[in-house]
Order: sequence, then structure tokens, then C-alpha cells
Amino acid sequence: MPTIEITLQRMQKLLGKPVTIKELEMDLQWISLDVDEVHEDSIKVEYNPNRPDFSSPEGIARSLKGYYDIETGLPTFQLKGGDYKINVDPAVNMVRPFIATAIVRGINLDVDQVATLMNVQEDLHWAIGRDRKKVAIGVHDLDKIVPPFTYTAVKPDAIKFEPLQMPGYQLTLAEILKQHPKGVAYAHILKDAAVYPIIFDKNKNVISFPPVINGTLTMVTDDTKNLFIDMTGTDMKAVNFALNVLCTMLADMGCKIEKVSNLYPDGPRITPNFAPAEWSVDEEYINSYLGLKLPEADIIKAFRKVRFDAKPGKRKGTLDVLVPCYRGDLMHPVDMTEEVAIGYGYFNLPTTLPQGGTGKYHPKLQAQALVRKILTGLGFQEVLNFVLTNKEKSFTATRRKWKDGVVLKNPVSKEYDTTRQDLLSGLLQNLQDNKHESIPINIFEVGDVIILDKNEETGARRDIHVACVMYDRDAEYTNARSVLDAFLEMHGIDKYEVVPAANPFGMDGRTADVLIDKKRIGTLGEIHPEILVNFDLEFPVAFLEINLEPLI
Repeated sequence: MPTIEITLQRMQKLLGKPVTIKELEMDLQWISLDVDEVHEDSIKVEYNPNRPDFSSPEGIARSLKGYYDIETGLPTFQLKGGDYKINVDPAVNMVRPFIATAIVRGINLDVDQVATLMNVQEDLHWAIGRDRKKVAIGVHDLDKIVPPFTYTAVKPDAIKFEPLQMPGYQLTLAEILKQHPKGVAYAHILKDAAVYPIIFDKNKNVISFPPVINGTLTMVTDDTKNLFIDMTGTDMKAVNFALNVLCTMLADMGCKIEKVSNLYPDGPRITPNFAPAEWSVDEEYINSYLGLKLPEADIIKAFRKVRFDAKPGKRKGTLDVLVPCYRGDLMHPVDMTEEVAIGYGYFNLPTTLPQGGTGKYHPKLQAQALVRKILTGLGFQEVLNFVLTNKEKSFTATRRKWKDGVVLKNPVSKEYDTTRQDLLSGLLQNLQDNKHESIPINIFEVGDVIILDKNEETGARRDIHVACVMYDRDAEYTNARSVLDAFLEMHGIDKYEVVPAANPFGMDGRTADVLIDKKRIGTLGEIHPEILVNFDLEFPVAFLEINLEPLI
């Protein structure tokens, strides 16, 4: 978790009231921060990555003002109209399609504020930007460049400029990726790109080579009074969010923020946009989750204490809530319930003792424990794989066409770009990774698979499956059938059918489905030779996979 150290003096200045370290140690926890270290005149706290507004003392003070009733309701930030424009060339669609910009005037930051600005940039690069892949930030001395600006894409060797940290060297973009420390560090983001993004001013001076390095021309110094900020990336929502977090912090530092017209081919997009997000929440939903019966006025007061605004909705029993532009962590009504709990005060929630003893394992956990006992007793060894997996290995390598499933929009790695819909493909990967071990190899896994389901609130459901594979010179269908019979008998199930069936995993004529009450609950057989080749396996594999949901 990221951390930030706050001095007592600075927090008192931001709050406009005297507070003690002891008070901060207690109160910061009530606004969702974790205290890490406490010193005589400073305190170090951890914050969740989904709250990048907490990456600065200004953002924390903004929340504390609500907690202390110094300022409640939606914060207001002055945003002036500006004459600056940046032309967005369609060529950037090939590499880094989105940009959002802002002008910041009246920069007069002290040493602590300058350090905060640098730290917030790095935290935003990490928390929102996925180490610059999704969002990258550029901060420039506005008075050294001439508008209008242009965001375009050029060939790797088309231009040369002097990058930061290498004064006196004129390098092409391709050379920067090989010779500059930042270029080497972030070259992977532009791997295989035919063109690279670049920002020019009116005179064709290079402002920035995102997401890698700025030009020396726009380097910020102690004499800088006005800033040009650019946010480039692959996700427009994330780009705008990061810009709002940074600009609202600078506004709290006393700077003046001006809009910029980002001239896209389909029309202008004015940034930054400080308009709040609009939500409609159900009062009964909130009360039921909190175990309370708060009247409407108290819920509204709680929202205002966490710096939201709320008023009675058009429909009875609902509230219209405005969420500030620097909050991008709210995804579900339960998140709004958490905000009410914070505003109401966790310490005000009634304490109760659990009824009916100390609890018990969930039926699904009990079912999984029984499965582990049975298969361990049958000579299998358990393995654990991630719920996240790779479409190529899960489908193409197992002779299956991709079917509807969960697709990760911005996966950290191509190895984990979807969620698994079966366990067998993971077990085959385990066999490939361990084929150097002596045979036979008998392994199993019991765990979640994710299936799209429009009837579920989230659009997907989580089923519990069990699967096992037997890897040996003589592994065959009979081995899988023996395990199935023993497994179901130990579950007390004696009425089931095993019928021949086609399955991409299995060999024709050596694969079957398992039916209970005419409903398919699983499959078994011998892995198809093509799949053995795809996973580089030398011996046959017998398999069994069952959906445990009908058995629980």
C-alpha cells in the first residue's frame, strides 16, 4: 500500500485549526487511512490505491474538514475558461489515443509543496497509470512554449530533440528508448508500435514524448510561474480522473486552473472537467446494510461529511447524490453505503453480539473440504491455480473457440487476460510444468470458475468445480471412470448416468458426460492427442471435471 507522511504544522495550516498528533492518529483512521508510524511532529499513513486523492496532504485535509465539520458538502474549485488549444491528430489512435490537458497559473509553491507535486505524479503513475502504460503525466513550464499545441504521432527516427536529464544531446525517439534511462525503463510500452506519440508547440518545439520523457525546453524550475499539464493514455476515463486529482490538489495549493480545448477529430473535449458524478441511492438499501434506521436527514448529513452532496430524489425513498470529480473509486451502491458509515461514524454504529454461537463454515466450503478428503484418499495431490488465466492457453490450446466470458480491459499481463471457465486447462498447464517429474502424476483442483449470467447482479456467477487428471503411460478412460464412481459413491450418490458425448478436450469415442436427473454436471475421458501436443506432453492423460453446485 502507498504511504504518505504528513507534518503536524502543514496539516494545521490546511485545516485552519489546531490539532494534535494524538488527535490525528485517531481521526485519520475514521476517514479510511491506516496509521503506519507516529512521530512527535509528523504521522505516516497508508492509503488504498483506489484513493489517489489521499496521495497529498491537501486531499487528506479536504476529507478531514468534512469530518471536523469545518467544511461539508461538495468542495468547489474555481475553473476559468482559457484560450489555449491542442490539436489531436488521428494518427495517435494507432499508439496512444487519448489526451487531456490543463493550464495552471500562479505557481508559488514552497519546498514541501514542490515535493508533494512530484510525489503525487509518481503515485498517479502507479495507482491509475499502471506504471505509465494506462496514463502518463507531463508537467511543463507554460511560458517557454507557444500555443496552439499539437498531439500527434511520428516515425521513430523522424525527429530529434533534447530530452530531460541529457542536456546537450539531440536524440531521435528510437535512440531515446535505447540510450536514455527513462527510455530503457518504458520502451516496453511502445513495443512493436509503428509510430510514437509526440507533443509539439506552434513552432514545432518538442514539449513531450509521452509516456517516456519531456523535453529540456519545458523543464520546470524555481522561476516557473505557470504550468501546462498533459495526461496521455489508453483510457479516456482514467486520463480525465488523473487530471482531476492533480488539478484539484493544485487548486487547494492556491493555484488558478484554466480549461483547455482538446480538439479531437470528432469535436472538442474541454478539460479539466470538475463536474460531479450523479448517483441515485436507495435509503432502505443503505439502512439494511448498516443495520440502522437512519432518517433521510441523517443520511444526507453523513454524505455531506464525506464531501458529497445529497438531496431527496424524485422517487420516494431515494436520494440524488453528487460525487466530487476526484473520487473515482465508487462502483456499486454498497460503496455509497460505506461512505454513509464513514460520515455517520463507525464508532457510532451499535455493537451487538452474534446470535447462534460463533458461526460455522459455509456449505460450499464444507463441500470443498469433503472433496479434498475423497481425492486425497484416492491418491491425488492437490494443486492451486489462479482464477485469472489466458484465453490462448484456455481455449485455443484446448481445441475450443472462445466463448463469452469475462475479458479484463487492462490486464497487468497478457498471461492473465480473462477468468477461467473450467479447471482442466489449468491442470494441463500444471502437467506441462512438471512433466520432468516421475510418473504417474495424479493431481486435482477444487475451486471457482466464472460464468457469465445475465440473471446475476454482477452479470456473472461463481461456480465451484472439481477436476482431476491422471498422467501415465497407460492412462485411459477406465481410470477416469473409476475415480468418478468412487467419488460419487462417497458423496452418497448412486443414481447417475454416464453417456457418450463429444467434447473438445477429449478423444472421439473415449469421452462421456455425467448426468444427474438428466442434467449434465460433468465430463470425463481421455485428453485429445492434439492437446497433448499443444502442452508438450509425452504420455496419455485421463481427466474428470464436475460442477459441484448440484451436489451442495
